[in-house]
Amino acid sequence: MIELEHSPLGGSGAKRWLNCGGSFLLHRALLEAGEAEDTSSDFAKLGTAAHELASQCLIEEREPWEFIGSDFSGYKVGYGERDINPDAVAVYVNHCEAIWPRDGKGTVLIEKTIALPELHPDLRGTVDFGYWSPKRGLFLRDYKNGAGIYVSPFDNEQLLYYAFLMVSDSSWLKAGPDDFPVSLGIVQPNNLGVFEEPEIWNTTLGHVVSWGFDVLLPRMTELKKTRDVDASDFVSGEHCQFCPVLLDCPKLQEAFKTFADGTEFVEMLTDAEVSDFYARKEDARRFMSALEKVTYARLVGGSEIASAKLVAKRGSRAWKDGAQAALVEALGDNAMTAPVLKSPAEIEKLSSRGKALALEFGFMPESSGYSVALAGDKRPAVKPPSNASTFAAFAGSSEYEGF
Repeated sequence: MIELEHSPLGGSGAKRWLNCGGSFLLHRALLEAGEAEDTSSDFAKLGTAAHELASQCLIEEREPWEFIGSDFSGYKVGYGERDINPDAVAVYVNHCEAIWPRDGKGTVLIEKTIALPELHPDLRGTVDFGYWSPKRGLFLRDYKNGAGIYVSPFDNEQLLYYAFLMVSDSSWLKAGPDDFPVSLGIVQPNNLGVFEEPEIWNTTLGHVVSWGFDVLLPRMTELKKTRDVDASDFVSGEHCQFCPVLLDCPKLQEAFKTFADGTEFVEMLTDAEVSDFYARKEDARRFMSALEKVTYARLVGGSEIASAKLVAKRGSRAWKDGAQAALVEALGDNAMTAPVLKSPAEIEKLSSRGKALALEFGFMPESSGYSVALAGDKRPAVKPPSNASTFAAFAGSSEYEGF
C-alpha cells in the first residue's frame, strides 16, 4: 500500500490553504474539538487504489492489463464502474516510462513521501513520480484518476510544493543552477474520457526555490501560528471544490442565505442589488452542491433529516424489444436520428401515430438509484437496503467470490 501524506499543510491541499487560510484554520479548530466530519469519498479511495496499481507497474516493469482481476485496497482492476481502469493507468505508466531511462544515471521517486521538518514541521508530501539527473533536468508527474475535473499544471501550487520537496531533499539540487530545467505535469487520462498526453509546464529550479522560500514557507508559518478564525480569512474560488469544511464556511453560508432569503422580488431589485446578488452566485452554487452531497450521504447512512428524504431516481423512458423494427416500418426514416433510434419523447412529438407507438413500445425502467427531495415532494420516500442485505444479495455469486 502506498504511503499517504497526512500533513494538515500538505501539497494536496496547497491550492486551497494558500488561497484561503480560513479553510485550514476552521478545519484545524473542528479537528481539535472532535467535530470534523469525514469527507473522504469513494472516488478518492478509488484514486488511491489506482496509484497503487501504477506504482507496482513502474516498480515491476509490468503493464496494467496484466493485473486485470487483481485487488488493490478493495478495488478490482477492470472495466466496471467501480473498477480501476487499466487503460487509464497505462497512459500514466507509459508516460513515466518514457521519462525514466532506467540507465542507473538518475534518481527516481515512485510514490515517495518526503518530510522536511527542519524547514517546517508540516512540510510533507508524496511525489507520485519524480526523476532527475544533472544532464536531463528534473521531471515531476502527478496522476489524477478523477473524471471531468481538469487540473492545469501551469503555476500549479501542488506541483510546485512537490518540486520544492524534491529540490530541498537533494544536496545536489539545492546547490544547482537557477536555470536548471524543471518539467511539471499532471496526467489525468480519465478527464472527459479522453486519453491524451498531459500538458507540461516547463519552469526552472530558481523559480521553484524562490516560490518555496518566498511564498510557501511564509504562508505555512503564518497559518501555523494563527489561532483565531476571522471571517476575512475566507476567500472563495475554484479551490473550494475539495474543501473539507465547505458547509461550515461563513462566506458561502452567507451567499446561500442571501440567495435563499432575498430573491423573491428579484425584478424589483436595483442594478446595484442585482450586481451584489450575481457576484455571490458561484458561492451559493458551491454551497448548494456540497449541501446536496452531504444530505444524500447522511440519508443513505440512516440519518433523519427533517426537511429532506430519499426518493427513487427519476429515469428516462426506454424502448421494449422489437420497437425499432416497428417504428421504422410505421415512420420510416423519421424514426431515426442516424444511426440511433429516437427517444420515446422525440417519437411522440412527431404525430398522433408517434404518440400511440411511444405508448405501446415505450416503458419506464425500474429506478437505478436514489436522489434527495424535499420532505413535501409528492414522490414516496424510499429506504436504501442495508449493507448486510446488499451483501446477502451477492452471496454465492461467482463474480464476487474472493472480492
